[in-house]
Amino acid sequence: MRKASRGFTLVEVLLVILIGTLVLTSIYGVFSSVSRARNRLEAEGDLYHQARIFFDRIGGELSSLRSAPLGEKAVFTSGTTLDGGIFLEFNTELVSPGMLQYGGISRVRYEIRQQEEGADLLRSEQVLLAGLAPSAPLLFIPGLKTFQVRYFSQGLWQDSWSGRTPPRLVEITLELEIDGRFIPFRSSFVLLEVSG
Repeated sequence: MRKASRGFTLVEVLLVILIGTLVLTSIYGVFSSVSRARNRLEAEGDLYHQARIFFDRIGGELSSLRSAPLGEKAVFTSGTTLDGGIFLEFNTELVSPGMLQYGGISRVRYEIRQQEEGADLLRSEQVLLAGLAPSAPLLFIPGLKTFQVRYFSQGLWQDSWSGRTPPRLVEITLELEIDGRFIPFRSSFVLLEVSG
């Protein structure tokens, strides 16, 4: 007697293909969402890193503020440029490592330059004791959405500073955008009265 060999019917094959497709689609969806989450977290981490480096750097420079004038410029000034960007300029004893050979006092300038999509924060430095020209402005943080500086002195907050002496407190707020969301950062720095 001969046994009848039975194969898979077309319905069974189509059902297996359908189940396999559903499983693979689910796996792809999980990998895709994990990949998007990883990319978003990396981008957010970069933004937090940029903000932390900026606040660490400017905090060190402001804590090393040289309060006695060197030359005809005020120790600490701020305002707006001709293009409408904010600038902050001051003398500090914290000099960039590449410029330590020239002396220990620098004039640091932070400036906002408006771009089509947001603004860029630039930083330049001039070593005062060597009589060198200011360095070319370097891009410190690209793509800022907002950048604000406020100054506190004698019980009042001000949006710009032009006094011969530094304010008592500087508050800096910046906002960065990622994926349509705005991430604000704010820090305040107490300026100690230091004799020159």
